[in-house]
Amino acid sequence: MPSTSEDDNVASLRPEKAAKDSSVTLLEQAALDLIEENGVLAGLNLREVAEMAGVNRALVYHHFGSREELLRSALTRDLKDRLDQITQGLSLPFNSRVRQMVRTMVQHQPALRLAMLLMLDGKESVRLAPLKDAWLETFKQDQAERKIDEALDLEGFLVMISALSYGYALMRESFAEEFDIDPVNLDWRLESVLDQFLSKYETSEDDL
Repeated sequence: MPSTSEDDNVASLRPEKAAKDSSVTLLEQAALDLIEENGVLAGLNLREVAEMAGVNRALVYHHFGSREELLRSALTRDLKDRLDQITQGLSLPFNSRVRQMVRTMVQHQPALRLAMLLMLDGKESVRLAPLKDAWLETFKQDQAERKIDEALDLEGFLVMISALSYGYALMRESFAEEFDIDPVNLDWRLESVLDQFLSKYETSEDDL
């Protein structure tokens, strides 16, 4: 069947859309990389963002309009990536599931720092537990299967581990410097302690 003019128009738009998506992604990642490199308070130079992304500076304004919109878009994309990673780990056993969340938050540290500063400055409203319902459902399932303590306050527990994840991710380097511990080694030690802590809420066959 011969293609129609409408089909041809749609096909011709695909490379253009792919190019736009690519440049948008490159600019968002470059913005987060520069924030990680220079620090949040150093500000964001759009010329440097464009150079790091390897695109024309005019595309920054074409795609985002302003520095604020670029940051907002970068944070939105990072949040989606972070939630996707955490969601993939929801099928893990209780202990591994929680520790995986902490690791994921550490991996997204630059975006977390920026999001927290914007929230404290009143410029953004940040949901601290966007996967709350999914987490609580997995905990309820753990309790129903008698894998964790049935008396555990699930909402209180989720708030606690969320606060731990945010706090450690945001202040990891500061703690490492103050305690004179390599950050990677500190990650391992924190996870070891967290494993011991979480095991107290897990039930064994002797408890059943």
